[in-house]
Amino acid sequence: MQTFFENRSARVYYHSELNTLFLEYTDKVVNHEQFIIINTAALRAFLEVQTIKFVADIRKMGVISIESQRFVVDQMLPGMIKHLNGKDPVVVQLMDKSEIFAKIAADKIKDKSKDEKNGLQIMQFTDRAKMEAYLKSV
Repeated sequence: MQTFFENRSARVYYHSELNTLFLEYTDKVVNHEQFIIINTAALRAFLEVQTIKFVADIRKMGVISIESQRFVVDQMLPGMIKHLNGKDPVVVQLMDKSEIFAKIAADKIKDKSKDEKNGLQIMQFTDRAKMEAYLKSV
C-alpha cells in the first residue's frame, strides 16, 4: 500500500491488490477546512494513480456540512471524471449502518452526483468483504 496523505482524521492510500484509491476517515472531521484539505489530497492522489476505482470509507467521518457535501459534488467528482477522460469512475462509499448522520450525508452526495453528473453511480456498502468482492469484480 502506498500512502499519499495522513492526518489525525483521515488517510489516503492506494491498495494495489484492489487497484483502488482509498480515503479512509480514522476520526471525525473537525470542520469544513479540514474536509477540504483531506479531499483535495484524495483528488491529487487519484490524479497520480492509474485506476478508475475510489472508495470513501466514511464509517468514522462524523457529520459534515452541506458546504463540504457540495465540494464533493462540484469539485472532487468532476475532477475525477475529467482525469479519466471518458472512462466511468467506480465510486464506493463504505458506511457504518448505525451512523445515521454519515449515511444522510452520503445519500445526499450520492443523489446530487447522480442528478448533476450525468447519472454517475455511487455504490454503497456496509460490509467491507462484500465491498472488496465488488471491487475485484469491476
